Amino acid sequence: MNVLKKIKVQERCYFDGTKRSILIIDCNNCQEKKNNFTVTKNCLVCFFNCVYFYNNRRISNVLFNSQEYEIKFSQVGLFLEYYHKIKDIKKLTKKFETIRKKYCIYDEFGCKVFLKTEFINDLDYKDPISLYVSLVKDISLVESYNIYDSNCIDCLKEINNLLKMIIGLLDKIQIISNFKNRNAKNNFLLKPLEFYQSLFTETFLMKESEKTKTISSKIKQKEDIIDVYEVGKDQLFQITIYNVREEYEKRYTAEIFFESVSYKSLYLKIIQDCLNTMTSIKFNQVIPLERLIKIYKKEILVFLDKKFNNLSNKDKRKIALFVALKRIKLIRLFPLLIDDNVEEIFLDSQNDKIYINHQRFGRCITDLRLSAAEIERLKTFLRIYSGLRLDYTNPSIKFVIKNTYFHCRFAIDIEPLHINNFGLDIRKLNKNIFSIQDLLKNETLSPSMAAFLYFALIHKLNITATGETDSGKTTLINALDLLTPKEFRKIYIENAVESLNQVEFGKHQLKYIVDSLESSEARIKGIKEYSKANQIKILLHRSPDIIYLGEILTKEEANALFHCLAAGLRGFQTIHSKTNDSLLNRLVNFFNIDSSCLNDLDLVVLMKKSYYKRKMISISEIHRENGSYANKLENIFDYIPESQEWRLMKPLYNANVIQKLKKFEDLNEERFIAIMEVYNDVFQHLLKVPRIENHDVVSFFHKLSYFSFKSMDQLKYFWDRWKNK
Repeated sequence: MNVLKKIKVQERCYFDGTKRSILIIDCNNCQEKKNNFTVTKNCLVCFFNCVYFYNNRRISNVLFNSQEYEIKFSQVGLFLEYYHKIKDIKKLTKKFETIRKKYCIYDEFGCKVFLKTEFINDLDYKDPISLYVSLVKDISLVESYNIYDSNCIDCLKEINNLLKMIIGLLDKIQIISNFKNRNAKNNFLLKPLEFYQSLFTETFLMKESEKTKTISSKIKQKEDIIDVYEVGKDQLFQITIYNVREEYEKRYTAEIFFESVSYKSLYLKIIQDCLNTMTSIKFNQVIPLERLIKIYKKEILVFLDKKFNNLSNKDKRKIALFVALKRIKLIRLFPLLIDDNVEEIFLDSQNDKIYINHQRFGRCITDLRLSAAEIERLKTFLRIYSGLRLDYTNPSIKFVIKNTYFHCRFAIDIEPLHINNFGLDIRKLNKNIFSIQDLLKNETLSPSMAAFLYFALIHKLNITATGETDSGKTTLINALDLLTPKEFRKIYIENAVESLNQVEFGKHQLKYIVDSLESSEARIKGIKEYSKANQIKILLHRSPDIIYLGEILTKEEANALFHCLAAGLRGFQTIHSKTNDSLLNRLVNFFNIDSSCLNDLDLVVLMKKSYYKRKMISISEIHRENGSYANKLENIFDYIPESQEWRLMKPLYNANVIQKLKKFEDLNEERFIAIMEVYNDVFQHLLKVPRIENHDVVSFFHKLSYFSFKSMDQLKYFWDRWKNK
């Protein structure tokens, strides 16, 4: 189209009294409109023509109104500076013909020297980078000629000097300097189109990103970046955490990450090209998610190899995975699913934004919303993979999905249970493995508390972690589970697998998964043989050293637990409660556990979450009064908020659990104190030294437990030798 007929000029008056023109280009009838104006060759020609034509006016911005994209003055100004020098450049290029006439004796028969520069057209002048690249190539060409005719040699010298004069003039122009600087940071030369795409990256990203930037621009002014990191294989996404001033919640953003910022716009165009070219694949059977992604990735990689073979293999893999996720409509959730720092993902209704719990920064908000199509896709996705209904008769579904990308428990609620017809909660089960050293450094507990709990677990005392949702109960028992002696036979019974896989550490683990409380099939059919309560009772015939029961949810499970405890089995479990008193209230009044059975609990650890810090509030045991056990928990360790420290409430040797151990083990007070001194020193040391890899931590505690049951001399010798290393 005739560009100049499609331009409107508006005058804008600034506070300092100056006036500038805004050029508004009407793109409505342009064939490039479908490309979302991500800087195509034709769009550049349109831009060059309009800015060149109006370069004598004080242009501030160029606006492409159909897409509402705007090139700002900082970018327009680069071209205006160049266009003001075009007359000088044209004068110099006209001298090529003068040189030809002066020296060339072969003009009638065809010149031996042929340069594209001698035939520069009007459009080439308007494109500063293409002109510069052409001139640089001509200099290389002139210097490469092996011509021995004296007339030609003199002509070439003049041409070479003239080319260098033009290059020298261009080198003083800012846009050329920018081009040279960007090339200096890359291992290969940027093509003119690639440079312009990188130049306009901040303005011309994909339409969706531009909307997000516009909406949140005012918010970002009040934010400070507090962390940036990459997630996923090949660093697929870059995560940025912002501190929102005067707000507790942080802001969490995720975008595709490319190491070369200059090429980001180009890569986004390639992604769009892949999406436009790629067609949906039809399957006649249910395909596991991991395989589905792999199939799409393979198809995209073939396309990239054919059309964009200059891309690195890493960038091809990154683009292929990104396009595959876009195709299956999982792209918004995927960064959150693969970020191990994200503990839980929430969406309260289809009209809300997603927010998360972050392992290091607590509650974070995002700008992510799920479209109606994405929500329906997610519902169908869970129906297919779980085999469960999700409709009016069964409005809630919970299902665990585990693959190489993520391990999560998805929970969806719809009407009539959910007022707004959709709610989503995704609990991450493949979170970062927190060792006991991590908990010490996070100030979740003190070294002396860790020492006491370690003594308890290697002596097979039962440990119950209680607290509210997301207070760190499972994280604690997983950290303790890593410390168990290598020879222990451990049996796990869980509704959702939240325990750690410890095969790599050489431990013995027998794992069972049982019907979830929310399982519609179990509720409808009344299935009990695979219930947690039933499997707990079967443990009596499986000879475990330690049992890991996960969360105790129902009356039947609580009764089965105390049945096993009475039979001598010990291990780890979690129970929701607000305080120690509310725990006892649940057990006695709601689960109908006889108070005489409570002593079998051994130790109860109360966890609390304050903002994003998780604290061990107390380590308790059932209170003993006049020789009998009362229906009351007594603190052994207690957290003092005023001093933010823990206090030992009574001598450890006098604790009821230790007195019970004395009846079966040779554990006089002197020996107990000596052991605890070593353990205290161990955990004090772990708190002070830099983080140790989990493999090394586990290996150390395997040896520590071994020497703990040999002799005090050997235990001290081992610890002193390890510490001195």
